[in-house]
This record gives sequence, C-alpha cells and structure tokens, in this order.
Amino acid sequence: MKKAISVILSVIIVISFTVPCFAQESEKPTYLLLGDSIAKGSGILNSDEACFGRIVADTNGYDYINRGIDGYTTADLDSLLDRQDVISDVRKADIISISIGGNDFLTKNVLNPLLTAITLTFGNSDLCRRTADRSYPLFCSVIEKIKEANPDAVILVQTIYNPKYPVFRYALNKAVQILNENYTKYLEENPDAFVLVDVYKALENESFYTALDTIHPNAKGNVLIAREILKTLVSLGLGTETEPVVYHQGVSEIALPVYWIYKLLIR
Repeated sequence: MKKAISVILSVIIVISFTVPCFAQESEKPTYLLLGDSIAKGSGILNSDEACFGRIVADTNGYDYINRGIDGYTTADLDSLLDRQDVISDVRKADIISISIGGNDFLTKNVLNPLLTAITLTFGNSDLCRRTADRSYPLFCSVIEKIKEANPDAVILVQTIYNPKYPVFRYALNKAVQILNENYTKYLEENPDAFVLVDVYKALENESFYTALDTIHPNAKGNVLIAREILKTLVSLGLGTETEPVVYHQGVSEIALPVYWIYKLLIR
C-alpha cells in the first residue's frame, strides 16, 4: 500500500512540474511592429487585417501587436520607447520589426521632399547626408532601448525603399541609399545587433507596388514586404514558410466606396 501511494505521489509531482512547461512551450511567439506609417500599413484601407505585419503573423501563427504610427520619424520612435505601455509590449515580444527613417526628411515641411529631390538632382547630396547624420544617434538610441528592455528579442530592421516618384526617381534613390547607410553602419559597429531585411532590394525591380499617394505600399507592396520578412525568418530558423498566407486582400484607396459598402453590409 505504501508503495502504491509513493508511486501515485511521484506521478503527481512529475505532472505538476511538466504541465506548466508544456503550456509554456505551446505559447505562440509575439510579433511586434514599431515605426512609421509603413509599419502601420497605411496605403491600404484595411491595414489591421492586411498589412505586411499581419500577413507575417498569420503565415507563421504569431501573436501580433502593431505600434506603427503615421508620420513617425526616428526621433518620434525614440521618444515612444520611453512610454511604459510600449516598453511592456517590447518586453513581451519575441520578434520585433522596425520600419523607420523615411519621414526624417519627408515630413518636416511640404517643400522638404521637393527641395531634397532638386538638390540631389543637381549632384549635391549634403542635405540628405546631414539628415542621416542627425538620425543616426537617434536610431542607435532606439536599438539600445529595445535591447535594454528585451535582450532576447530578434530585431528586424527594414531598409527604406524608393517610392519612385515619377519625376524625381533618381534623386530619391540617392537619398534612400544615404539613409539606409545608417543601418549598415550600425551593424558594422555592433555586429549581430539586428537582422537587416532588405526591402529596398526586394522592391527595386518591382512595379505598381505603391498606393495612390505614391509613397506607401499598396496591397501588392505589403505582400512583397511580407515575403521578404518571411524569407528572413526562415533563414533564422524562426519560420518554415516563405510564401505569404493572405487571409484578407488589401483594399486600395481606389476601392473606397466599395469598401465602405462592404463594411456596412457585414456590420
């Protein structure tokens, strides 16, 4: 009888230790998006369900948090990471995607993009070089704050793509390349600090991937970005699928009336 009781107690003890471990192993990884309107999914109307971050999360079965904010610069993101609710999300994240930098020279005033393009067209890249130099310490601070809050998270930093304005495509391409040098510079100084996702290269030879605003990725652009991130995650052993699973097609601005009729019908 004592032997039987001893066996039962041993089984109970084993179960009590193993069940929480199994529960912990079954938890889904958390995928956090930080940054600007690209991270948010602006450019499609149903960004909550069809932006590239949601596509990546749906494809790999991740829990998903999106903290992207329209118009955010590197300075804005640096300040955002001082908020406790945001740092709380950083701490719980397993994978963090960052899209930032493009607004550093696009949103200061209406003329800035035009002046930047004209300046570069005439062979003077000092304007964007100064912008990149101002952004660099702020980007360093962003990475440091994330690593301090969650040293185990895998950080993915996306390169800035060229939105290909019809008139100033060449000039903006030079500007984008200058800004992207900040990320490679950081990696040279801090190897393995994050993984670079080369969105610029992924979209370079593509066409019709921007929305009607000529800046943000449309539905196709979001799928292309998602595919590049998925390929990166597979290379890191954090996923098995490189082809995006799209549960909800992105709705472009041109379909605005149809979209709202659709929303009213399903309400």
